[in-house]
Amino acid sequence: MKQREILNSDVFNWNLEAYESGKYRVIANQGSTRSTKTYSICQLLALYIPHKYKKSISIVSPSLPHLKRGARRDFLEIVETAGIYSDDRFNMTDQIFTYPNGSYVEFFGAEDMGKVRGPGRDILYVNEANLLSFPVYKQLALRTKEIIIIDFNPVDEMSWVYDVADAPGNLLIHSTYLNNPFLPKEQVQEIEGLREIDQNMWKVFGLGLRGQSSELIYTHWRQCDSLPGKGEVFYGMDFGFNNPSAIVKIEIFDGIAYLDEVLYQTRLTTNDLIDELMILGIHRGDEIYADSAEPKTIEEIQRAGYNVKPADKAENSVMQGIRKVKSTPLRITSRSTNILKEIKGYKWKTDKDGILVTPEKPVKFMDHAMDAVRYGLFTKLTEPAATWVAF
Repeated sequence: MKQREILNSDVFNWNLEAYESGKYRVIANQGSTRSTKTYSICQLLALYIPHKYKKSISIVSPSLPHLKRGARRDFLEIVETAGIYSDDRFNMTDQIFTYPNGSYVEFFGAEDMGKVRGPGRDILYVNEANLLSFPVYKQLALRTKEIIIIDFNPVDEMSWVYDVADAPGNLLIHSTYLNNPFLPKEQVQEIEGLREIDQNMWKVFGLGLRGQSSELIYTHWRQCDSLPGKGEVFYGMDFGFNNPSAIVKIEIFDGIAYLDEVLYQTRLTTNDLIDELMILGIHRGDEIYADSAEPKTIEEIQRAGYNVKPADKAENSVMQGIRKVKSTPLRITSRSTNILKEIKGYKWKTDKDGILVTPEKPVKFMDHAMDAVRYGLFTKLTEPAATWVAF
């Protein structure tokens, strides 16, 4: 393949300079949405380090599906653009990309404890590190000989990543969407629109600064390893195209709602969604509660034989739905990275002075999985024939 021009941002140059200095154990990238953190780090690990040095590199995300949709996809796009990709270099089974000089880059999700506690490496890159637990990070760090690179959106009010980023001997690199010269104007406008919508969201996702929100909507959730596999199962679905379509599997067991992310993907047509339902193994009789604002899409999925129903979106149902979710104990599987990301930033709208607006409204930003959860829980648990007793 003919090599094409490789473009990079300031974030790439800052990470390259930090790596070459040899001064730091950890290079921590804190930034806003769309600041090129992930892409720039993948450029460094794909095109520079493994060519100049013989290194073993691990790229890790909270889960393998998250990794495939994010950092691994960026990495493979980069090596393909550079003209150095070939099928014999990338072992799909072992998820390892090798270089002629013996360098290699491996990819795995942090849910694979065999990999987490397995053989070490020279360089570790943890993508969206704030979605990992500190004990998992520590296991990875202990098996890393040289340097650790992490990136994160600073959505959490408190997180172990801040302690690591601020520790002596480590470097914090701060970036925002303004460091991304390749961002389409439509996305710039969406991000800058947060300035008028909500000051804390603007601070985190626009300015890349650490959140100080006391207006989080859901604080009553905990992570779990997996679904219990013993309760009543149904699904919530939110439609999108430029924004992600989201499907959340919900299992009610012993008065608790267990949530598992099964789909979170952009640019899916209705036919694509129908194909995904089949690939995901969702049975045609399974109840799916979807955004009632898309009756045509619901009808087409129904005609494909799936039991999809419009969610209750009557007047005030958003607030009623939020109250239903807040009154239901929640457990979220650790692999549900986009649910975890959204729920940590899902908050009530405030004015420019940080005062809650009335009547209360959630901020409409990064809420696709949250909508899917609400559609499913509120509609299912308020059905007259529901067999579950409210907690």
